[in-house]
Amino acid sequence: MRQILKLSYDLLIVTASVRAMAMTLQPQLYLASTYQPHFALGFHITASYGAAAIVHDNDTTTILPKIPANEEYNRIMVRLSLNSSRHPSPPYNNLGELWSDMTRQAIRQARKAIGLPASADVGHLANIISALRSAVEEHLQTTIDSAGITIMHLAALCPEDLRDACEYARLAYLSFPMRYKLLYETITAYTGYDYGLCHDYRDREGCKREQDNIDWDVVIAVLFTPTVLTVTLSMVQSAYYLFEPDYRHYANFHLGYNSPARRENRVGYWDAVADQLEMIIRENPYYERPDKVLLIGDCVHDRDFRAALIEALSNQNSTPNILDYDAA
Repeated sequence: MRQILKLSYDLLIVTASVRAMAMTLQPQLYLASTYQPHFALGFHITASYGAAAIVHDNDTTTILPKIPANEEYNRIMVRLSLNSSRHPSPPYNNLGELWSDMTRQAIRQARKAIGLPASADVGHLANIISALRSAVEEHLQTTIDSAGITIMHLAALCPEDLRDACEYARLAYLSFPMRYKLLYETITAYTGYDYGLCHDYRDREGCKREQDNIDWDVVIAVLFTPTVLTVTLSMVQSAYYLFEPDYRHYANFHLGYNSPARRENRVGYWDAVADQLEMIIRENPYYERPDKVLLIGDCVHDRDFRAALIEALSNQNSTPNILDYDAA
């Protein structure tokens, strides 16, 4: 963490979040592999690509090249970002949810019984996880059996989807003691920038004592990739505690860096980006102003993007610390 590797320019932010997740969030990651000497693996599944980090026993890190996603995967990301795509899933809140989900669960089990992924969505998630697994195994020249996975905040993505995708990709699914049962990018980026960490992640009891005394932090997390701009107003306490409700998370797949709007009307596009960045503060006026802005994704170093971000924060009289790859 304290020496984020200075790799290729477009991977620096990915390095922060993936390395943090692989290295700090669960001591069990450190022991998950049968490879000797021990290492920990972190996969980052986000809009338009996946990435992998390997943290070795000597505290050095290897970041592998990104795996680009196909168009169908990108379409699934768009659909899963919509509240209208949500449906009941385990763990259920009541018997009504259980009964209403029985048909869908029966179909999932039937597909798995004949060797298919539990759903088409699971299949596409499994494809990118499998590609990351293959890249890691080729690099290490050995097989792997598990990896921690951090993923973008998607309103309709259920923990069972990620679990079944890992199963189909022949990886053990590692669960985390998180509020949302998924490891969102916000928390891994936060720890990747060296916040909320204990001194020695191998010392479980020591970490617990340290984390109990860490104050809550208000942050804005911004993900900017070729296909999406997401903005989140979150509260974070250490590497395990995140409050990030859907109503404080905005995802706009029309404002990704490769959007036709940027080519057709450059000024209008960046105005829209600035407005999206500002909206998260403007529409939550009674919440504390953010202390930090966490930048995630491979397009956050664009000069026009940074100008739009500064404009948005200035309009709301907000002066948080903007964290990029130099924050380590």
